[in-house]
Amino acid sequence: MTSPARLKQSRSLRLYARLLELYPPSFLQRHRAEMLQNFADLENAVESKAKLWLLIGKDLAMSLIAHFFGSRLGHYLIAVIFAWILLFVIGYFFYGPTPGRPALHVFPGFLIGMLSMSIATRLYGTPQSNSYVIGILVASILLFTIGYFRHYGSMPGHPMLQVFGGLLLGMLSISIAIRFYGMP
Repeated sequence: MTSPARLKQSRSLRLYARLLELYPPSFLQRHRAEMLQNFADLENAVESKAKLWLLIGKDLAMSLIAHFFGSRLGHYLIAVIFAWILLFVIGYFFYGPTPGRPALHVFPGFLIGMLSMSIATRLYGTPQSNSYVIGILVASILLFTIGYFRHYGSMPGHPMLQVFGGLLLGMLSISIAIRFYGMP
């Protein structure tokens, strides 16, 4: 049976409570109740849900970015992104958008893979302790392999395969970095 306070929570408040899990546990232990109360007060005071979520989205983004990029994992991520951007710019400068240059196509997939894996591990735990994250990684590798051999075996340089390969490399890279550096 749920408590009366639980029944009064709006969907927005439940979503915000879930988004708070992106913060480090030590921070949440001190500030979670206050942040939830502030959100509830804002939700009651604002006339539009869109304005509320724009404000909350900006606040979440700014505080999470500052916290993440101040950590060792954030420094690793900055170095990897910088290296990939440098590789992308040099490759594009010398070769342009010509076919057969997989680094140019792998780059966007790599960034998306790193971002998706870091969010998944923040919400669901590290791959070493949670079968859900491992399942997603295994399913992605399986889909990539099946897709490659079944549909694009005759076109090994297809850009979509390179983007998806980059996605898998990004996921793997952030998994290794989280294991080595820990969560921020």
